[in-house]
Amino acid sequence: MKNLFLIAIICLFAACKQEQPPKDYAVIHGKISNPIENEVLRLFDPKTSENVVIKVDENGAFRDTLKLKEPAYFSAVYNDVFNVYLANDMDVELNFDAGKILKTISYTGNGSEENNFLRYKGKKSGELMGEDYKEYLALETSAFDAKTSAYSKDLTDNLENKKSELSPAFIASEKENIAKFETDIQAQHLQQLEINAALSPGMKSPEFTDYVNYKGGTTSIADLKGKYVYIDVWATWCVPCIYEMPYLIEIEKEYEGKNIQFVGISIDRKKDEDKWRKMIVDKELMSMQLLADNEIDSKFIQDYYIQGIPRFILLDPEGIIVSYDAPRPSDPQLIELFNSLNI
Repeated sequence: MKNLFLIAIICLFAACKQEQPPKDYAVIHGKISNPIENEVLRLFDPKTSENVVIKVDENGAFRDTLKLKEPAYFSAVYNDVFNVYLANDMDVELNFDAGKILKTISYTGNGSEENNFLRYKGKKSGELMGEDYKEYLALETSAFDAKTSAYSKDLTDNLENKKSELSPAFIASEKENIAKFETDIQAQHLQQLEINAALSPGMKSPEFTDYVNYKGGTTSIADLKGKYVYIDVWATWCVPCIYEMPYLIEIEKEYEGKNIQFVGISIDRKKDEDKWRKMIVDKELMSMQLLADNEIDSKFIQDYYIQGIPRFILLDPEGIIVSYDAPRPSDPQLIELFNSLNI
C-alpha cells in the first residue's frame, strides 16, 4: 500500500511539472572568447527599432532576460553583425570568439535549432548571391529563376525536415520570409536588367547641369570631361558616407596630380545647405563638392537608380561609364580598378 502511495505522489509531481506554463520571457547568455574591453553586446530589432544593450564582463560572460511581446529577429552587434532569434520561453546559450565571430559562433539550449537554421540560411544566401550579387541579379531569366527556386526549395525542405525541432511559429514565419524573398528578388532581378540596359560600361553617363559648387558658381557634368571622374554621392545625415570620408581623403592625396578628378555630390535638402558647407570644412574634404538640385529626386540620382547611399560612380575622360557602382574608398578593389585603367 505504501508503495502505491509513493507511486501516486511521483505521478502527481510529474504531472504538475509537465503542466508548468511557458515562461513569459527569453534568456540569452554565453561566453565570448577574447572579449573586447568595455564592449557591450547589442541586440537591435529592425521591426520595432528597439535596442537592447547587454553588458559583457571582463571574462567575456554575459546574461540577460528579455520580455518579448512577440518573437523577434535581432541583429546582434559585437565587433561584427550576426542574427539572433528569440521568443519567450527560450533559453539560448550563445558562444563565439570575438576575433572570428561568424566562423566560431554556436547556439545551444532551447531555441538553438531556430538560430542554427538562420545560420544555415545565411550560408545558403551567401552562396546564392556570390561575391557580386549584381551578377546573380543579372542572370538570364531562366537561369535566375532556376537558381532562386533551388535556394527556396532547399530552405523549405530544411524546415520540413526539422518540423519536430522547430517551433510552429518560427516555421510559419520563415515560410512567409521565403515567399517574400521570392517576390522581392524577382523585382530586383527585373530592375537589374533595366539598369544593365541603361548603365553598362561603355555607355554615355546620365547628365546633370548647374549643380551648386561649394567654391562658388555652378558645375555641370560636361565641365568634368578630360579626366577620369570618381563621383561620391553622399549626405550629411548618412553615417556610412561619413565612415568612407577618411579613406577617400587618403586616396585623393595618393592620386593628386594624376588623371582623375574626385567629385562629391550631396543629396542634402536645400534648407540644409549650411550643414553641407559646415561638414565639408569639418571633415576637410578635398574633392570638388556639389549640391544636387532636388535631393534624392534629382534626375541624375534617379537616372543612376540610386536608392541608398553612399554610391560611387566612375566615368572615363569622355564621360563614358566605367562603373555605375564602383568600389568604395575603403575597399582595396578600388585601387585595383584604378591600376587596371593606368590612372
